[in-house]
Formats: sequence, C-alpha cells, structure tokens
Amino acid sequence: MARRQITLEVLIQRATAGQRFNRHALFRPSLSYYLLKDPFWLWCERHAPKSAAVDETTRYETLRMQQGVEYEARWVKTNFPQAVEIKPSFGFSALKNTFGAMLDGAPAIYQPQLWDLARDSYGKGDLLVRDDTEASDLGPFHYRVIEIKRSKSLQSSHVLQAAFYTQNIGMLQGYVPREFTVVLKDSVESVGFDGKDADLDAARRLWNMLRDGSVIPEMKRPPNAASSPWRLYANQRAHDERDLVLLAGIAKRERDKLRQAGFQKVDQLWHLRQEEISEIIGAHYGEIAYHVAQAYKHAGAVMKPGQQLKIPRAKRLLYFDFETSDSVHPSEPPHVYLIGCYNGSRDQFVKFLARGAEDEGRIFTEFFDYVGDPRDVCLYHWTDFEIHQMRRVARRWPSLAAMIEQVIEKCVDLKAAIQAALYLPVPSFSIKCVAPALGFHWRQKDIGAYQSMVCYWDYLENRDLFAIDRALIYNEDDCMAMWHVDQELGKRLQTS
Repeated sequence: MARRQITLEVLIQRATAGQRFNRHALFRPSLSYYLLKDPFWLWCERHAPKSAAVDETTRYETLRMQQGVEYEARWVKTNFPQAVEIKPSFGFSALKNTFGAMLDGAPAIYQPQLWDLARDSYGKGDLLVRDDTEASDLGPFHYRVIEIKRSKSLQSSHVLQAAFYTQNIGMLQGYVPREFTVVLKDSVESVGFDGKDADLDAARRLWNMLRDGSVIPEMKRPPNAASSPWRLYANQRAHDERDLVLLAGIAKRERDKLRQAGFQKVDQLWHLRQEEISEIIGAHYGEIAYHVAQAYKHAGAVMKPGQQLKIPRAKRLLYFDFETSDSVHPSEPPHVYLIGCYNGSRDQFVKFLARGAEDEGRIFTEFFDYVGDPRDVCLYHWTDFEIHQMRRVARRWPSLAAMIEQVIEKCVDLKAAIQAALYLPVPSFSIKCVAPALGFHWRQKDIGAYQSMVCYWDYLENRDLFAIDRALIYNEDDCMAMWHVDQELGKRLQTS
C-alpha cells in the first residue's frame, strides 16, 4: 500500500515542533568536530568572557575552507548536475524551499535546510539524494544524506555530522535511511545508520550540558588548548589553574581518575609520595605523574630513574628544520620549500629557499653540500618529521636518494633523546613547549608553520622578499630553539 504524500505545512510542523527559532539555544551538526575533539571551545562560546576571544584565523585556514567549499560544489556539479540548489542559504524561506523540492521529488537537493527544533538542532546539509528503493511520507521514494569532505580519511566527526542529518531527514520524511554517504578527497564511504541513535543521544546530552554550563569540559594540551578564538584564553586558564592537562605523558583516563580522587591541580600532587599517586592511576602512570609534578615544583628537569641524557656528538653540530608546502596550494604540489640550519660550532645560521616545487632538488643539493662530509657531523632535529620528509624527497628526486640515506644516518632526534631521559615541567614534548620552559622565546608570537606556508605562497606569487621574511625568521627561531634546549639542559644537568 502506497504511503500518502504529506503537505508543506506538516513538514514545517515536524521541523519546528511549533517552537520559535533560537539560534543560541540550538546545536548545529557542523559543530560535531568541536563536540568530539574540542568541547571546551563550545563551552567558551557560551560562557567565556567575550573580551578574551582573539581571532587567530589565518589565510591558510581561509584558503583550506575555500577549497573545501569549491570541492563540494565541483563534486555536486559533476555527479548530480540536476540537483536543486536551495536559496537563500539560510532561514525560514530556505527551509520552505527545501521542503518544496522534497515534495516535488527532486533527484537531488543541494545545501538543504534540515531542522529538528524539538531536539534542539538545525543545520544545512551538503546533499540529499532521492532513493526509490523504499517509500516515505513523501511518496514512493525517500531521501538519504551525502556529506562531502575534502579529507583523506573518514573522521568520527564526519560520521556524527552525517548521522545528525540522517536522523533529521528521517524524522521529516517518516523514514530513516539505512545508511549515509561521506565523500572524501580520494574515496567514498558508506556508513550504516544502525546504532547511531545512541551516539546522537550522547552528543545531545553533552551539548545540553555545555550550553547550560552544568559541566566544564577539559581543555586540550597547551599551547593549543582550544581552537581560535579561544586558544590564548584556554592556554592561560590551563596555566593559571595548574590544570592536570599540564602533565606530559598522562592521558585523560588517568587525569579523570585523579580528579575523581579529589586532585584537580598539579600543585596538589607535589606533596604526595609516588606510591600514593600509583594507588590511584597505577604504577606506570603514577611514576610519570609524580616526577612531572616534581619537575613543575622545582621548575626544572628531573632525570628518569636509571637513565642518563645521551646525545651523540661530533666535530660539527648542525640543528636543522624543514618548512613544507602542502596540497592546499591550488597549483604547487607538496614539497619542502625551506631548509634552515644553525651551525652550533660556528654560531652561524644558513637557509636554503626554493622557488616552487621544481626547485626542491636544488635546495637539498645545496644543503648537502653545506653539510659536507657526514662522517664528522651530527644533524639534530625535533621529532621524525624531517626524516619522513627526506624519504619523500628521495622518491621525488631519485638522484638524491643515496646522499639522503647517508645524511639520515647522522641525524639525531633531540626530542626522542630528551624524552627518554628526562621529565620536564611541560604539557607535551613539542618544541613549542620545551623551549619556553627552558627560557627560549620565539621572536614572532603570531606565526607558525601554516602561516609561514602562506608567506611562502605570497613570495611565489609576488617574488617579494619581504613576503618570505617572516617565514625565514620563524624557521631560524625553530633551529635556535633546538640549540638552546640542548645547551641549557647541558648546563643545568652539570650543575644539578
């Protein structure tokens, strides 16, 4: 028996439940990332002082978002050229136009309004596609959700966002589709809806608590304790409160156990014995938490029991750092565009700057010429990022592969060596945490790897040396930070 088609008025009633639209009280599925990965940001949006907000959105992020919008539009035009695009982009008129297209049985609906005010949510999906395999209250068909993400892999936030939209369209049309689709950069993923109701209920409960202020979620680790515009506020709050998130090596599960036992601050652990902490979070994490807390108490490094700081040395000591350009650039493929190198033996900083991806081979050749005989050199870097990049360069430039392997043999990961031997008063062993804890500060406070990348793109476009200057300073400071950490630890451990 065919299901009877419903009216525009019924759809509007289902969407609004007779409630007045109040954007500040509603959850948008597009915020699923923050709900899962940065709930403190959502709390800040509702409860932090507005004067503390500092917008740090960079041109890089703007370009990435723009590329996402363009990718979505291209994909829809290519795969569903007959899709009805909903205009205006938001509001009650857009809602009515969405329902008009649904009642007309449009084959696809681009940027549909999907409201469920009875459950405090509203949003604009990417695409609804008509599916004739099952009937709904609309007729002998139903709509299912396609979300489009310019991402290499499927993320939990993608799934949650698409599940919200699927639940909303199910409520509106009287039939919940069995699955939804997430289009990624290089693949298409189909995800079953079965079992997602529980995830959505949990997400709504968390949102309601964040909105109402009945819970203050844990922030992320500084120096990126929350996303812009709340990063600086969250960083300062973490340090002012001596929050347990400052304990490097202690995961959230263990931090929660400490909080349940009545310990909210790093300071509260200072006077506990290691055995007392271990009773709460186990011997392994108890040892870490105890010693990191002591490092904070004494504002210095604490040697791990039975360990020594062993950093290989040679006649020449070079501290090097790469800056890379990624796939956000519209025409340049990913490549290393800048190699900075500080020669600790000569107190000399040198740089090797490319002018586009085709110039990558040249700067590596010049860098290797500068390194010279690898037998009497140690090349210091922070994390294994530079090693992975060199292996990619070897694949792109096979003629450099042999030299790259020789250089890699002489590379020393300073982070790995220091982390293996020491506890430090830091939330993580990022160079951006370790170097300031030992007295080093970057000259520019408003630039990082992504902003440097944009400086490089401006340089490529304008051939303007002033455009690249900030990236050069940033890279030099990264190299100097490693040297400073190495020197400072050597001094402190000799006198301790």
